[in-house]
Amino acid sequence: MAHQLTRTQSTKDALLNAGIFTKSDVTALSARLNEPDWLAQQRQTAWTVFEETPMPSRSDEDWRRTSLQKIKWNKMQPAGPSSVAPTQNLADLPADVRSAVEEGHAAAGRIVIANGRVVYFELDPELAQQGVIFAELSTAAREHPQLVQPYLAAEAVPPSNGKFAALNAALWQGGVFLYLPKGVAVDQHKPFQTAFILEGEGSVIVPRTLIVAEESSEATYIEESISHGAHNIAMNVGVVEIYAQANSQIRYVDVQNWGEDVYNFNVKRSIGQADSNVIWETGQLGGRLTKTYFDSVLAGNGSNTELNGVYFLEGKQHLDLDSLLHHIGVATGGDLLLHGAVKDKSRSVFTGLIKIDPTGQQTNSYLKNENLMLDETARTDSIPSLEIEANDVRASHGATIGQIDEEYIFYLQSRGIPRNTAVRMVVEGFFYKVFDRMYNERVREKLFSAVTAKIGD
Repeated sequence: MAHQLTRTQSTKDALLNAGIFTKSDVTALSARLNEPDWLAQQRQTAWTVFEETPMPSRSDEDWRRTSLQKIKWNKMQPAGPSSVAPTQNLADLPADVRSAVEEGHAAAGRIVIANGRVVYFELDPELAQQGVIFAELSTAAREHPQLVQPYLAAEAVPPSNGKFAALNAALWQGGVFLYLPKGVAVDQHKPFQTAFILEGEGSVIVPRTLIVAEESSEATYIEESISHGAHNIAMNVGVVEIYAQANSQIRYVDVQNWGEDVYNFNVKRSIGQADSNVIWETGQLGGRLTKTYFDSVLAGNGSNTELNGVYFLEGKQHLDLDSLLHHIGVATGGDLLLHGAVKDKSRSVFTGLIKIDPTGQQTNSYLKNENLMLDETARTDSIPSLEIEANDVRASHGATIGQIDEEYIFYLQSRGIPRNTAVRMVVEGFFYKVFDRMYNERVREKLFSAVTAKIGD
């Protein structure tokens, strides 16, 4: 429904002017969820920031290679009810959802959220007795405000972070909260699993994930996004905030498998304190257009981060990944390895920055992005960079863009292997460099299967 413009609305603000959401929607959401006053006020403040923040444009450095001009914002609307009915029985969920949360394997907890509403939940009772909280975010805000309020939309991803971050802070729904008490280490073979389902033509969802790991805690969290049916057009506006306290370790796994008619915008950022370790693992496979930030802020001395990622694009898919390794504390470490393949008329963009503050002495940081072009009509851009203000550091970066080496194909064909099979083997080998670094065998298998399906015959 179209809405009359307020004085703060710019005629050039296509997202705001489309009227997908309004200020009254913010008030109605808080009332429906029976939210505490502090959260309702936080949403209102975020909406004001959203109104006043201009749309990203190609004049902005980090949006130079990604245009939003052709998006038909007026074809979108808040997601309605999903066909996936709430259940207490995992077996009642659709097969693709059960696969996403890995039915048949051990899990510390599972949450399935369809179009912003929880349809399935479970948590290991023993972990609950140890004080672990794994819950829908709005429920956690009501029941555990002392744990949620200090972190939600605060240091990691405040509304001021950008247009989409502000929209998320104002209207997130169907979020996830994971809290790990001091000293609680959850077996990495029992991950916390979340599945986000997007369904319906023109549907828009706004999920948010908040992870707080207290001192010396540890867990693996796997988040998979899936589309049910064709959307014609749809949108996801997501935020992930991770706070890793001293000596904690969080593995965050992101399997992005939206349909190829979904516009996908995300900010994912971690704040690491002394001797913490945050490991990002991602597979970017779906979406019509994706712009995602993977940022690691290494605030504490001895903190560390690692990012292992793959992407495979086809058709007219456009993927823009922006990564920051921000070294603030002494003797921090960063290691990023990202491999991608593009074919047809798809395009990938990677922008990676290692930023070392004057306080970041003894930093050891490295990032590398390798790209494989499977068609001459595809395009890839890789822009690694350094910004160093300390004098006792080790920091370097690398990027490669190339096609399949015909010598490899010739060698395999000379051993009686058909050309199509030889190409598949070379591409699979290209990705295995990243898969070998991934900690969770089930994640490796899931991403490998998804990548090989995209390679085709």
